[in-house]
Parts: sequence; structure tokens; C-alpha cells
Amino acid sequence: MIGRIVKSGLAIGTLLLGVQAVAAETKIKFALDWIPGSVHAPFMIAQQKGYYKAEGLDVQIDPGKGSGEVVRQLASGLYDMGYPDINILMEFVAKNPDQGFPVVMSGYEQAPAAIFTLKSSGITEPKQLAGKKLGSAAHDSTFKLFPAFAQLNGLDPNSVQVQYIEPNLREVLLTRRDVDAIPGQFFNSYIMLKSKGVKEDEISYFMYNEHGLALYGNSIAVSRKFLKENPDAVRGFLRATVKGVRDMVRDPEEGVKAALAYQPLLNADVERERLNLALKCCIATENVLKDGYGVVDMDRLRKDIDVIAKAYNLPRAPGVEEIYNPSFLPSQQDRLVR
Repeated sequence: MIGRIVKSGLAIGTLLLGVQAVAAETKIKFALDWIPGSVHAPFMIAQQKGYYKAEGLDVQIDPGKGSGEVVRQLASGLYDMGYPDINILMEFVAKNPDQGFPVVMSGYEQAPAAIFTLKSSGITEPKQLAGKKLGSAAHDSTFKLFPAFAQLNGLDPNSVQVQYIEPNLREVLLTRRDVDAIPGQFFNSYIMLKSKGVKEDEISYFMYNEHGLALYGNSIAVSRKFLKENPDAVRGFLRATVKGVRDMVRDPEEGVKAALAYQPLLNADVERERLNLALKCCIATENVLKDGYGVVDMDRLRKDIDVIAKAYNLPRAPGVEEIYNPSFLPSQQDRLVR
């Protein structure tokens, strides 16, 4: 009888420990900036290979509808963490200081912002956009930075004719020569133009970071409430994500496979090319390979904030500490991805 009681007690104890282990797993709702693709592979790799789980995290990764929406979702508490463009976050924090929250890790060390033209247009430098027609969605993040890009390159932004269009029509209208130029993320617009039948040697572009506007891009941000209540979970998320980045950088094909596992309808060849372009321009840059993934240079960020404040005509320039909190980053050694 006593033996049965002891065994029952052990069984109950084991069951309770199991329940406690499950309960201890912190749930994280994570919002991507856009439709999932190979550029989001670090998060998918970390989830599929159990890196998040090993940190005691249960991560839900959801598609996004643009950086502006991600920022609103984080501010409202609908999501715990997300992947917005840091420049869009700056705008929100400047206007809503009481609702602001920071990024804790950089994703795109160089923003993929670019202006695209066709070589047949004869436009070989930004100054030649004067008098030309630029087609863009009104709230496109790359377009909102266009005045700063123009001024840095001796172009009066008011000399450019702006035609406001739906985002999904940009590449179509440029292909048809209905507009002379469009703004867009480098690795997305380049592939879209090719898909519309434009040959590679006909595509021309001006990367912002090669023309005086070296901004950071998408970054991992955390809602104010979640950051306060779950600091260890945030640290664990970043550690696991860096492992996903490292796997992707060392073997990009692993990133493509992870994206396809998350979204089987993706085209493997398209995602392979997209990731290759993104790694070169924005993710595995010289700075990242040297200094490690995810860190933000404070002096550079301070200059970026001033640029954004002027370009977006913000009511104030937020302090760097409002935009970036580096205290949750893994050590430099643990952030190396080569």
C-alpha cells in the first residue's frame, strides 16, 4: 500500500513538473514586416530547428502588412515583437513619445532603399531625374526618404513630377514606360522587374546607401510591455535568431528551404535570387562580417535620426536611447556569423 502511494506520489510529481515546464515556455507573437520570404529565413530557421524552443520560447511568426502596421501592432500590444523598418519606428516615436518602444537588434545593416529606372531612359545619375516622372505609393518608406536622397545628390526634389500609384503597380508602370522611375526595396523591385520581362542589363538603380544615405533598415523591435515583463525572453529570442542568421549566411540554401517550409507556395528560384541579393546589399555586409550581426553604431544612428526628422518633417528628433536599446544583445563573439 505504501509502495503504491509512493509511486502515485512520484507519478503526480513528475506530471506536475511536466506541466510546470510547459507553463514556463514564454509565448511570443512575432510580426514580420511583409509577406514571408527568404529574407525572413533567420526567424524560420530558428523556429524550425528548435533554437527558440531551446531558449524556453514558443514563437508564433505571422506575415505582416508593412512596417507602419507592425509599429501600430506593437504599440497596441497586439504583438510582442516584430520586424519593422527602424526609420518608420523613428517617425512613430517622434510623434508618440509616451507610446514609444525600441529596436533591440538590427536586421538590415544597410537599408535596401533604391530608385529604379530603365537604362533606355538615359538616366545615369540622380540629377537627371529632374523633370522626370516618379511613380510611387504616397506612404512608401523609400519614397518618403526621397527628398533627403535628392538633396544629397544635388537634385531639387520639387523638380521631379510625382505620380501617386498603388504599390502593386510600380514595376508595371515602369516596364510600360508610363513613369521614368520608381522607389523600392532593392531585392524586391529588381526581381519584380525581371518577372515583368525586363532584362537584367536594362535595369538601372541608385542605391541610397551608395549615394550618401546609409541608413539602417528592418530591425527587431519589442513592445514596451513585453520588454519590461520578459527581458530574459527577449535575450533568448535574440540569441536564437542569431543562430538562424549564422546558418543562413553559411548556407543560403538552408534559408531558402526554411522559407519554403514556412510557405510552400514560394518559388524556390525566385527566393534563392532574392536572398542572394539581400545578403550582399544589406544583411551580410562588410560591417556585419567584421563586427557581428545586429549591432547599431550610435553615432551613425544619431545622424540617421536627424536625416529622418528633416525628411519626414517630424515635430522632434528622438534621442538614440528611445530608438535603440543594445542591452539585450548577445556578446560580440556570439553575434559573429561568418
